[in-house]
Amino acid sequence: MSEAAEKETPTVAVMNKKLYVGSLPYNWTVEQLEELFKPFGRVSSTAIVSDQVTRKSKGFGFVEMDSEESAKKAMEALNGKEIDGRPLSVREAKPNMDKRGGRDGNSGGGGGWQPRGHRAEYNDPNGTDTSGRSYGNRNGWW
Repeated sequence: MSEAAEKETPTVAVMNKKLYVGSLPYNWTVEQLEELFKPFGRVSSTAIVSDQVTRKSKGFGFVEMDSEESAKKAMEALNGKEIDGRPLSVREAKPNMDKRGGRDGNSGGGGGWQPRGHRAEYNDPNGTDTSGRSYGNRNGWW
């Protein structure tokens, strides 16, 4: 491609809009979620959040649409729409923020004071918790 042709080619910025979809029926698939949003515009991606242990749906998900206009249309049309006896909640998705923040706004995540030399172990195979994390009193810290 010549230098002149490169300058004439407009660059189009694609603005995807991510939507949160709450109160989904627990038996829904990502394909059903995509079909629900297709009439309002091009759907870039869909996801349904599931429990890590049981792999069952948590009843909410996310839809990413190619344009802000199509996302707005979908929000207006689908928010409050009843599906399988449950009213959908459709709104703009917010960035994932850790709610464990301390006074200074840092996420911390250390779980507070621990004795010197203590090492947090989250994947203890001998732990009693079925989630694969060790929360219990295995070392007598609490």
